[in-house]
Amino acid sequence: MAYIKPNKAFLTEVFTLFFCFFSVSNAATTKLYDPFQIGNFVLPASQQPGPLIAFGQNIIDKNQMQLFLEPDDYMGIQKHAVDVVPGILYGITDNFSIFLNIPYAANYQEGRQHSDGLEDAFVQLEYAFYNKKGKNFTDQATFVTSVILPTGDAMKDPPTGAGAPSLFLGGTFNRTYPYWFAYTSHGVLLRTTHNNTRFGNNFLYQFGLGRNLFDIDSRWIVALQAELDGQYAKRNVISGITDPNSGGNIVYLTPSLWISSNKLAIQFGVGKAVSQNLYGNQTRETYLVTSNFGWTLG
Repeated sequence: MAYIKPNKAFLTEVFTLFFCFFSVSNAATTKLYDPFQIGNFVLPASQQPGPLIAFGQNIIDKNQMQLFLEPDDYMGIQKHAVDVVPGILYGITDNFSIFLNIPYAANYQEGRQHSDGLEDAFVQLEYAFYNKKGKNFTDQATFVTSVILPTGDAMKDPPTGAGAPSLFLGGTFNRTYPYWFAYTSHGVLLRTTHNNTRFGNNFLYQFGLGRNLFDIDSRWIVALQAELDGQYAKRNVISGITDPNSGGNIVYLTPSLWISSNKLAIQFGVGKAVSQNLYGNQTRETYLVTSNFGWTLG
């Protein structure tokens, strides 16, 4: 299968467009009314329910900081991948954030092969170019770009990194009501080549729907949600040869529980691979277990 090589002119246009958006002093905002402080709106936006697996939607207030720790385990037939991902999120403005993540592979196993160690770190920039508020809802659309650094090891078996820098481009949209919320995000991970080896580009398509179950004294939110997270990956090229046993499409369905206060946010979910079409001879994915712990400063 042919691979798409990132087009330098196209990427230049994308970054120019992004920084043109950012150069505007305020994101496009329509404010009809401030939402009633009930349900999801009893806490600030940074503490309101959001995605567990889907990327983006990490817009917080200016000079606000959040610390995260996300352990997970992706399981399959005779394989699993346990990750621990610490992260720091900072609000540069009310509409622009930077998010640093340094994943660590605690235990990767495929057949009889085991590996661990640092994975590819990444820096995410997210800009909310559209916001809208009403009495009973809020809307937000964002543009997301990430630079993935080759801090992992592509030569390990299983690999803990791609061996070369990568670029991610995507967008998100979410709508929040007092007792319901929904979101979608779509993006592409563009790989580069090192030593005639290139991991396949990834295309993400993600959807989520959630329900606020109750709040406690307007200080805690408890919510339940379900995510559909799809990923299509092109085949890898290893030492100039296309690996027929790589790439394909997989979709996870993941229900999760959200609990948050003014400072703390906890989320836990268990997912199942509900659809997969893997190329060649690959062991199938089965389940994932993941959680996220966040603490807000400022």
